[in-house]
Amino acid sequence: MQETEIRLLETDTLMSEIINRTPSLRTYKPPFWCKNAFVQILWLIIREIVYYNTVKYQRHKLIRPDGGTLCIDVSKDEELKEDAPIVIFIHSITGSSNAVNSFVRYARDRGWRSIVLNRRGHDHPLTSPNFNLMGDVDDTVAMIDHIKTMYPDSKFMSAVGISAGSGQVVSYIGREAHNVGISAAVSLCPAYDIGQAFANLDEYYPFVASLLLKRIQSYFLKNNARVLKDAIGFEEGLRAKSLHEFVERVTPISGSKDWEHYLEKHNPMSHFKDNQVPCLILNSLDDPICVKENIPNERYQNYAIVLTQYGSHIAFAEGLFAQRSWMERITMDFLETCSSKSL
Repeated sequence: MQETEIRLLETDTLMSEIINRTPSLRTYKPPFWCKNAFVQILWLIIREIVYYNTVKYQRHKLIRPDGGTLCIDVSKDEELKEDAPIVIFIHSITGSSNAVNSFVRYARDRGWRSIVLNRRGHDHPLTSPNFNLMGDVDDTVAMIDHIKTMYPDSKFMSAVGISAGSGQVVSYIGREAHNVGISAAVSLCPAYDIGQAFANLDEYYPFVASLLLKRIQSYFLKNNARVLKDAIGFEEGLRAKSLHEFVERVTPISGSKDWEHYLEKHNPMSHFKDNQVPCLILNSLDDPICVKENIPNERYQNYAIVLTQYGSHIAFAEGLFAQRSWMERITMDFLETCSSKSL
């Protein structure tokens, strides 16, 4: 059994109370055969394949003012009441609803309605020459506002960001602050400052970075060449030789005039301090994608950072046969604590 490290402000009484009421956050025990970070990632890939197409969704499309398309996938859970608590999932860098099916099924078993926000270009072709690798808060606001009109009687609404989606969650709760449309958030395996995060991945895990770069170039640029081919940043992105170079070169496609402007608008660390809702952050020190060098040492109001020795990237296998995900379990434990009326 491995003790976790939990970082939070001692003066933050609400977060301290939530942590005290969520004892599962304090220990993580991976299977003895599944401690290696890359074995955990292989387990994660197999798990996604096993759960592929095991959840039925109802898709709602939102057309943005520039013609861009957003897709909201609502898990079809007829047995849930209209006031059931809601957990909104914001998926990984090239993910979609099917990538979080295991999480969705687990949340449903605990009585929560699951809704997945698909960013532009994810599981739907781009319909305007605009995309953002990290997502856009204006789009997220529009999707969450739409969900609130769909389920006005829901007694609790929360958001869980996974990998790249973790940054979008923090950007959203920070930028919206007192206008935020949710009551709790979870940020799973974030990279923190994206001004440095991709460069750190290029430096510490160059092979992983090169594979991810090729995947991103194909997923976003080549697959949407018809829409993007005349956009400034398209050819430059295809010629990029590193992840950091890629995200810098494609900033015009997101509507930013330059890299500094992009970071000002879309870097989670530009917005996080204004957050007003409880937010759990989870990182593993052996993560080969969102590397430990990214993790700040500071403590922040309304945040609790949970650090583990093992767990890799959004994996955290649990049980002798790795039949469960500790990440999924503690996420829902945390959200249920936050939704408690006695807090």
